[in-house]
Amino acid sequence: MDVDAGTPLGTLVLLTAKEKLTPIGEEEAFDFNGTQAQLVENGGELGMLVLSFSGYFLQVPSTACRLLAADELQGYDLVLGPTSSAEGLAKQMPDLLLEKGYVTTHMMLPARTRAGILATVKQLNDYFVRLPTEFELGYLGRGSSRDRVAMLESLESAAASSLLAQEQSVAEHLRLTRLGLLETFGFRLSSRTTLLLRLSGGAASEEPEPAEPPSAAEAEAFLALMGRKRLCLLRFLGPGGGTLRLIPRKDEAEVTMDVCINMQVVFLTQQYDYQFDSEGECLVLQSFFLEEPLQLVFQKAEGRFSSALTTPVTKTPKGQQVLVKGMASRDPCEADLHEKLWAAVRHGGCDGFLEIPKTRFDIDQYVDYEDQQRAMSSFKSYCRHQGHIEGIEIFDASFFNIMEQEVRGMDPEQRIFMETGWMALADAGYKREQVRIDSAHLGVFVGISGSDWRDVCRAPSANGVPETFIANRFSYVINLKGPSFIVNTACSASLVALHNAKTHLLMPQDPLDGCLVAGISLNVSPGTWIGNCAGAMLSFRGRCFSFNATADGYGRGEGCAAAVIERGKYNRDDDTTCGSLAASHTNSDGRSASLTAPNGPAQQRLLRAVLGEARLQSTQLDIYEAHGTGTSLGDPIEISAVRKVLTQREHPVMVSCSKPNLGHLEGGAGMSAFCKCVLACMHAEAAGNQHLRVQNPNMDIEGWPAFLLQEAAPLKSDGSYVGVSGFGYGGTNSHALAFGHNVVTSRGDNKKRSEQAMLQQVRLATPEINMVGENYEDWQTSGLPHLSMKPGASFEVEVMQGRGWALLARWMVDVFRNPLARSGADQAERGQRNVHHGILQQYFTHWKRNAAADVTWFKAGVAKPPAPPAPAPLPAAPVEELSRGKLTIRYVPGRDGGELERLVSHLEASSDGEARNFSPLGQDH
Repeated sequence: MDVDAGTPLGTLVLLTAKEKLTPIGEEEAFDFNGTQAQLVENGGELGMLVLSFSGYFLQVPSTACRLLAADELQGYDLVLGPTSSAEGLAKQMPDLLLEKGYVTTHMMLPARTRAGILATVKQLNDYFVRLPTEFELGYLGRGSSRDRVAMLESLESAAASSLLAQEQSVAEHLRLTRLGLLETFGFRLSSRTTLLLRLSGGAASEEPEPAEPPSAAEAEAFLALMGRKRLCLLRFLGPGGGTLRLIPRKDEAEVTMDVCINMQVVFLTQQYDYQFDSEGECLVLQSFFLEEPLQLVFQKAEGRFSSALTTPVTKTPKGQQVLVKGMASRDPCEADLHEKLWAAVRHGGCDGFLEIPKTRFDIDQYVDYEDQQRAMSSFKSYCRHQGHIEGIEIFDASFFNIMEQEVRGMDPEQRIFMETGWMALADAGYKREQVRIDSAHLGVFVGISGSDWRDVCRAPSANGVPETFIANRFSYVINLKGPSFIVNTACSASLVALHNAKTHLLMPQDPLDGCLVAGISLNVSPGTWIGNCAGAMLSFRGRCFSFNATADGYGRGEGCAAAVIERGKYNRDDDTTCGSLAASHTNSDGRSASLTAPNGPAQQRLLRAVLGEARLQSTQLDIYEAHGTGTSLGDPIEISAVRKVLTQREHPVMVSCSKPNLGHLEGGAGMSAFCKCVLACMHAEAAGNQHLRVQNPNMDIEGWPAFLLQEAAPLKSDGSYVGVSGFGYGGTNSHALAFGHNVVTSRGDNKKRSEQAMLQQVRLATPEINMVGENYEDWQTSGLPHLSMKPGASFEVEVMQGRGWALLARWMVDVFRNPLARSGADQAERGQRNVHHGILQQYFTHWKRNAAADVTWFKAGVAKPPAPPAPAPLPAAPVEELSRGKLTIRYVPGRDGGELERLVSHLEASSDGEARNFSPLGQDH
């Protein structure tokens, strides 16, 4: 059939020109009669632009070519050229793989491109080496003892640039085929190995020595990779050819095919092994497509897991309990998540103070930071730093369905609270659309100390400036039907709001489902700065030096923190609970030395009331989170009051403060500090005090068992009580007491975390691998059975006694294959499907703390291998008891693979082509 102006691009044609043709860009003419090609441009009577299968662009008249018949395309299932539909070809690949287990494709690579790649490889000959003999069968197939390889990422970047297009082409193959393969075969391809460049058929004189034998860790990583590979892609670029044999793993016919230049073969590695015999030197590009790695996820545990090292027992709160179900923060130190808040105050030692940007106000006009007295006399601020948060001018109005013109007049405190409040609700498991439609009986309680917005707003509105709308607007937008109001008691406002929320939550009349509690403060106007400096309240140094000898006032900060509280009974194994509000109370100073002077006896009475509500002795408070503004008067009075209440101690009380990190957030200070208290309980750690160098000489702590921490310290027990105080400068005091167990770290007696600590030892254990023979499938290993980890496989796990621990447990394991991408709300809503069950059996001997375990894996139902000889006894603490347990785990594939993915020590690339740096020998780059 003739080709005409209506022939679509991408059509395969057969050239019938009798005379020789000169390819575009070439000087010599060649005979192309009978050559197969693809139509690239259709010029009708002006001629056709085609690309021959050999890679030459030709301009030919329509009379010099005809359509290629289907039976004339022999040796290939598909053809991929510059005008082919990659999506259409990708849809055909799963069916072809299902039909025969492999797909052959002709890649129409231009001759000059291919010649450039071959020239580049020739220049980089020194980069090509032999793999370890033990790895050659897995990577290169059978009969590959002389082949040399190089990883694309190991080549010089400039020289390897011509190969990057091939790398991207392979990444596109993975992207286009992964969905079809999931639907057809049920496995989800999550990543691939980066291109392996293989030189086959070199001269015998060029044969290099094989690499050194691999270590046990490298062999373990190799087995992990072999267990995950599902497809092998081979792309042959010549200049030589050869024969490719696909050797079936079951009783099927062997497939033999002649290899041509620009040929690509993709086959199922679970169905075929392969052997490539080259004729002359041939460059082969190779990549494995990998299934999602498996994660260990605990499902349930039976029995007891305990160590010889016991920790003190913590008394659980009695009576009605209030749980903290979710938290969120938007605080200095870039703490825009509560996890980041803990990282900043505990691990980072962060100082969130910055010079006030001119986007707030012009500090050159309103601040004189060189002379404090001159600034006060001229009605200026002498402080130019604050605990700063970025982006208060940015707001996602569409998320909350608020009109743009209305947003312009909204107080930034409304905007920041709406975003932070919703993050707390989301952390507690609420879904936006469901709440908007069905509503929720939730209260909203917000502590503030005022707003500067009316001083700077250029488009004031009736519902944008008044402070009451900070709480009311959120209830309106999210459709919450509980009480909604703000609390303004200055620096104690958010803790007073928390106490109010708890009181409303526990009321029997019209019971609430929960409460959202927040504290917020933003500094957008110079007026408050000038007023505070006029009273010499602020530090001339611009920081909060809590408990330090240099304390001369407080440093202002801004931020927002929120928490969701609900009624319930605290359960340490409930992953949806952060901690609990064990008790709270509020009172007033009454008549003191002045209206704004703190009152020690009132602070003592407040703390005793909280301990009484929680039914605790003073010895049971682990951390006291101080108000600690860094004033020369306030800090000594507070510490003196706390000392008189917490005098009798078995263990020192830890005293900490977050204001040196964040600044004094005034109305929002208490809520940020309370979130820190809950996080301290979750980690069983106390954070250090920033800027504490020399103790304030006015504080008397001589003889009092207390630590003013300069660095973080672990707590004595797994469960802990942490209290925080807030004192308003008008005399309103408040205290909140948080309780929780260590649910994050592996220290302490938390059964769940102890199990995870053991699991970490399993992952870190270096197995013994007996690499017998050339076939890696015959190796004997005491490690994770990567090659037999299939749905329905049965194994067992036992934990035996060892130094420092007395543990014996049997672990039940489920093998999960979830083909769905599970992230965010999709993970919660879609659930898990295609679940296959199994039991893994594994034996621990000589369990040692801070050391890798001796781990052996074997199939259930198979005779247990002989136990290794007992090691020589080591000096250790006496073991009090031997505990037994049984726990159930499930394996699920994860997007990032979790810990087990780190065992795959091959250079991997994600489906979007982004490479991960691992070498084929199992060594990280």
